[in-house]
Amino acid sequence: MIFDAGNLPDGRHFIVMEFVEGSTLSDTLVREGRFTPERAVRIASDICDVLAEAHRLGIIHRDLKPSNIILNERGVCVLDFGIAKVLATSTSDTSDKSSTFMTTGSGAIVGTPRYMSPEQCMGQRVEARSDLYSLGVLLYEMLAGRPPFVDPLASAVLVKQATSQPQPLTSLRQDVPRPLALAVHTLLAKQPENRPRSATAARSLLEKSITRPERIMPEISPMATTVSTAGAGLGVARCVIFRALTPVMMIIVLGVLLFIWGSSGQSMLLSTASLENNTATASRDSPSTGAGAPVNIAQMLSLDQARRVVDNLAHGSISDVRVVRKGRDDAIISIHDEHRAGTTHLFMIERSGGRFRITGRAPLDAEDFRGASWKAETLDADGDRSDDVLCTGTKGRAAGYRLVLYVPRSRATYWLRIENGTQGEKTLRAKWSPNALKSAAAPYRAVLQQHARMIADAR
Repeated sequence: MIFDAGNLPDGRHFIVMEFVEGSTLSDTLVREGRFTPERAVRIASDICDVLAEAHRLGIIHRDLKPSNIILNERGVCVLDFGIAKVLATSTSDTSDKSSTFMTTGSGAIVGTPRYMSPEQCMGQRVEARSDLYSLGVLLYEMLAGRPPFVDPLASAVLVKQATSQPQPLTSLRQDVPRPLALAVHTLLAKQPENRPRSATAARSLLEKSITRPERIMPEISPMATTVSTAGAGLGVARCVIFRALTPVMMIIVLGVLLFIWGSSGQSMLLSTASLENNTATASRDSPSTGAGAPVNIAQMLSLDQARRVVDNLAHGSISDVRVVRKGRDDAIISIHDEHRAGTTHLFMIERSGGRFRITGRAPLDAEDFRGASWKAETLDADGDRSDDVLCTGTKGRAAGYRLVLYVPRSRATYWLRIENGTQGEKTLRAKWSPNALKSAAAPYRAVLQQHARMIADAR
């Protein structure tokens, strides 16, 4: 906060500013290294509160970084709104002068590369969710001990922010809860629409990711003693028999539960109450469709719900989760990260009645391309108004890369493998899946070619 400014008698300028006690997040990270998940989420939640208020006023920070965050006994203080941008709101002036002020000029890049969002790196229009990406970078650094992308060249960092997927957080730190890792990677989504819709939603997502559900156990009252002296012997006998049978009863109950659980297969049953609550929440967040309009519960599936479903169905490390449109319903895709074993694959999860089941599985690693880092994005490759899933696998410049396009409606997989030629990176060699060369696969082939060119240009 600035209290005063002016000139001294000798002509020197002065500014009277607020003094904020504490240590910057940057200094604290250097001194202490990585934070515990609980502490990192607590700091990130406080930052969310600041961002929520700034965004409510129509202001985007655009330069969130550790040196702009001060930690003290009162909590978190976010500094340096020097390059903050004012958002256009429904009450803002829509004249040309106002529009020019509220949008970044084409090609103008402002911020610190390590903490900038992909759209900010490319000089595109920046909105509130850009700050949430920067928050994801901060959280990643607090947990992993380094930002997602580090390079001596600032230009290389800009390219990586816009095109590369960060290394899965769980591969850098095993004690990070998987829900928290998924939440961080959601904040780091390349497309703004795949991030939480607001700073408040981001805080809720983070806090839920480290909250363990409480198991409510019935209060156990001590066994009643016999009042009558004459019945004491009978009471003791019953007590002994009951205690002897208790382990047997527990084994029987556990066996029944395991049988029921196993016979249900890989499925998750959503309660009607849960769906109704989610529908009510979504109806508040989405535009009105008019009184009496039918509500499609499938369309209300959120990323948070999708992560919960995947968490219950899939085992191991999940590096990415996406909700895809499939006809009139929604489905979920997730990347099962097995880069160490070289068997990373894509899960397709669909709804059948009230249950979600794993209905498809597409391998991402191949015999000649294992141990890659994979990222997923959704697009409509064939114009059928249903989402297709494009997965990009990278292993470094020398190993080339692999693109896998999964089409949920037909359950078909098309892939393109790019390898360095005999002259190194100057020449590239392409290898296609057999079905990608058929005439009916022309739209899918075009998408793979387009993304391959984008990656080659970025390198």
